[in-house]
Amino acid sequence: MGLLGLTACVPTQGVGYPNYPAYVPTPGQGQYVRPEYLNPTPTPMIPAVDACQSQLYRGLVGRHEGAIYIAGLPGRKRILKPAFLEDFDRERMDGIDPEPPFLEVKDFLPGQVLYAPSIRTVSDRIQLGPVIENRLTIELDREGYIQEVVCG
Repeated sequence: MGLLGLTACVPTQGVGYPNYPAYVPTPGQGQYVRPEYLNPTPTPMIPAVDACQSQLYRGLVGRHEGAIYIAGLPGRKRILKPAFLEDFDRERMDGIDPEPPFLEVKDFLPGQVLYAPSIRTVSDRIQLGPVIENRLTIELDREGYIQEVVCG
């Protein structure tokens, strides 16, 4: 009698309870749908033409040159910054007069640990010298904030 009482409580297999129809889910119901942002994407690669790995230093754009230990960056480096003449005969009006075409150029050699670059001032970008693809070139604005990081 004990065995008979236990089997009476067990529902029948596959049909559900005797008075209810079998549950049939709608297509897609109860299935996990992976969000689009979790789908795998290929890892961006540094292009083969980026010999100086300038893509790695894109995060420096917008930072001030004083906050970066430039001599600690690997490889050859060149810093370009707009220069001005100390011409006291004629005052230059900001916003009215055109920007002077002068550039202050700082060149760092590979492995140079001291902050003692060679500094020169040129009046035209043509006079910058040859393009060296494995040299990191950092361009600054007048206040010293990084505007662009490129190879050359």
